Amino acid sequence: MQGHCEEVVTKIIKAKGSLQPPDLEQLYQLLIMIYKPEAILGLLLPMLQNEIYPVLLSVINLLYSTLKQNSPETQGSLETALPGLCAAVCMHCSHVETNVRKQSIFCLVELLLVFGTDKIDLLLESLTVSQKKLVYLYYNRHQRNAR
Repeated sequence: MQGHCEEVVTKIIKAKGSLQPPDLEQLYQLLIMIYKPEAILGLLLPMLQNEIYPVLLSVINLLYSTLKQNSPETQGSLETALPGLCAAVCMHCSHVETNVRKQSIFCLVELLLVFGTDKIDLLLESLTVSQKKLVYLYYNRHQRNAR
């Protein structure tokens, strides 16, 4: 099933069809329901390091959707991948494309929501001061809205 997952996820990410963001989000949700989030994360990590825009943006969008669907069952595998995942996402917070930077920030916020500041703070060291402020601005806003 892993080979099938890899093929489907890769084809969807690299497709340059006429799908609009709401349709893509629905497709990402379907992928997450069909395949284990750990399998998707395992595919996305190397892609985060090797793909270029616009495919990179699709990778980050699927990562964001996968992180939002985090559950207690996936927490352990996500925590294991955390250092590499944070490093790859932090790298893209300085990307030339605005949408890549924005989605990267949102992924880091999602990681903060899942693991808290104790585990994530040290992994954000490569960010600039203004990038960290932006991450924490969105994080704090989400915390306030959740109450």
